[in-house]
Amino acid sequence: MGAQFGTDGIRGVAGVQLTARTAFALGNALCRLQKRPTVLIGQDTRTSSDMLSLALAAGVTSGGGDAVLCGLLPTAAVAFFVRRAGAQFGVVVSASHNPPEFNGLKVFDANGYKLAEESEARAEQFFDEYSFVPALSCGRSHALKDRGAYAEFLVSCCERPLTGRTFVLDCANGAAGAFAPRVFRALGARVIALSCGRSGRDVNVKCGALHPERLAKAVTERGADAGFCYDGDADRLIAVDEKGAAVDGDKLLCILASDLREKGRLPGSLAVGTAHTNTGAERWLAGRGISLARTDIGDKYVSAYMRKSGAAVGAEQSGHVILSEYSTTGDGILTSVKIAEKLGEKPLSAWADVPLLPQYNVSVKVKDKVRVLGNEGVCEAIERARAGVDRLLVRASGTEPVVRIFAEAETLAAARRAAEGIRREIARSEVE
Repeated sequence: MGAQFGTDGIRGVAGVQLTARTAFALGNALCRLQKRPTVLIGQDTRTSSDMLSLALAAGVTSGGGDAVLCGLLPTAAVAFFVRRAGAQFGVVVSASHNPPEFNGLKVFDANGYKLAEESEARAEQFFDEYSFVPALSCGRSHALKDRGAYAEFLVSCCERPLTGRTFVLDCANGAAGAFAPRVFRALGARVIALSCGRSGRDVNVKCGALHPERLAKAVTERGADAGFCYDGDADRLIAVDEKGAAVDGDKLLCILASDLREKGRLPGSLAVGTAHTNTGAERWLAGRGISLARTDIGDKYVSAYMRKSGAAVGAEQSGHVILSEYSTTGDGILTSVKIAEKLGEKPLSAWADVPLLPQYNVSVKVKDKVRVLGNEGVCEAIERARAGVDRLLVRASGTEPVVRIFAEAETLAAARRAAEGIRREIARSEVE
């Protein structure tokens, strides 16, 4: 079938790399991993999400499992309801931060964690080998009851009201629009909501976590206390302070880790980041007695390390933040609530005053990621670039047909020079 799990589930252009057949196969395969499972299925607003959700449900019920159609839900909400309902699996139909023509399938286990790689490999083995139960043994499907319980949970996570404060929320025309404004209003905040459309044709288009510019303008023009922008499935967050400056996942990690340590709720004085976490953030944390553990890129690797170490907070620079006291996975709305509750003490710009080293990131679209990264000229370019920077990372994206280049140095010029040299060599290898 060609469909494979990447760093964050199965991802591709809907109807091309990711088809109804793929979704059916995954739903059916879950019935091979566990007999007669209950599978919760949530989705974002993309036009292809209905098609894939229904195909998933057909795969589950034909294999003897029961499908619970949850409708529009953020990724973290699916993990929440899996645990709450005692289901065996949860599947999110979303391509997260990717363009609207993409879609994806993320699977959670019964504990609300991303499906382990061993289970993903087993599921893939069943993709071309359907298992159908007799007609009278088919599973049933029904709609999720009490979807509002997730919003109530988020409200309960806030330790102080947000009364009297104003926040701009950019919901990326995705799943956050149905929940984030409602949660902030329930906490007493004044809300200016942007990009809450549900057409599914403009998810992440010039809005949301990938494009915080519009949000920043609204924050300064309206005199808001802060702004929060999510991606299509609301599992990541980029904040904007009262001056319009972006606050990324590295700074969010610093704010939350230091807060938890002051409250005596940071086990081992440990925070978890990735290979992309800024060295400046690591130094800032160390100055406050907090050590940083780094994992591979991908929130599931951050989550796995947190579970192993007992860490309370982990984050990716891109805005995936995991607060294990409350959730098993990245939750952009939860993170925004926890940041918002601190703004009664001092403004976000003061909390986010973390000196960072210059970093330069560039992505190169390629036909064959494996071939490019094995190209002799590209490998030589990487070695040359490594000598001029503090840290360098060149990797294949787990969700898109691109190679990502990351460089960190004492100056932006040095980081840019290193990354662009590699980009040019990759582009040259593509035309050979």
